Amino acid sequence: MGSSDSSLLAIASQGPVDGYDETLARLHALENELDPSDGLFWFNRLYIATMRTVSEATRKHRFADPRFVERLDCHGAGLYFVALAAHLSDPGTGPSAWEPPLRARTRADIRPLQFALAGLNAHVNRDLPVALVTTFIEFDGEPRRETSAHSDYGLMCAIQESTLLEPRAWLPASLGPAELERARAELGALLELWSSRRAREAAWVAAEVRWALRGNPVVARHQLDTLDRLVQLGSRGLLLSGAAVELGSGPASTR
Repeated sequence: MGSSDSSLLAIASQGPVDGYDETLARLHALENELDPSDGLFWFNRLYIATMRTVSEATRKHRFADPRFVERLDCHGAGLYFVALAAHLSDPGTGPSAWEPPLRARTRADIRPLQFALAGLNAHVNRDLPVALVTTFIEFDGEPRRETSAHSDYGLMCAIQESTLLEPRAWLPASLGPAELERARAELGALLELWSSRRAREAAWVAAEVRWALRGNPVVARHQLDTLDRLVQLGSRGLLLSGAAVELGSGPASTR
């Protein structure tokens, strides 16, 4: 393990986070240790932008239960940190869904937006259902539709999707108009392969399934293992060299 990875491991291994400020501080600490040539830089950067927009929406009182949304975001972030720490400590021991983007971090033939979406795929499809169930247990609730929690979840997802769809929010501010248009075209091509909205709808359904299985830990574990492997396949697909529009030459080119 190199010195940079040692620093990343130290940051990722600091335990649970308890609020937006602490989560954003840790994400920024990771960013400071990452180079734009590292694929993880791009997912982490997208994560900072989405966390910031949801945090701002919370401060503007857009959610019926802002503490529920904040705790859900904290539990989700914690799973990202745990997956990263496991990979850095012993690759292959963490969630399978995270292995493709983490193993491919140094590949120059994969575009930044591919790395961002592969990380988002792992985070939404694998981590979010687990975070939802954990949060509902914490709040003594359950994942039912036509509730304020479901509405808050939908609003959170809409805010996060709007951030994803505006590369200016999370790609470098130094991008010129032509580079920004190329990024939007590339993102559009990738979103033909992966839909943020459908992924977050599927995450809620997966949370409903996990909730129904919570009294049977053996079956619940098998369900999560199966979900983990399916999400891994999606991440691999997003990282194929031909999966995005051929624009530029590598991760550092959009710096």
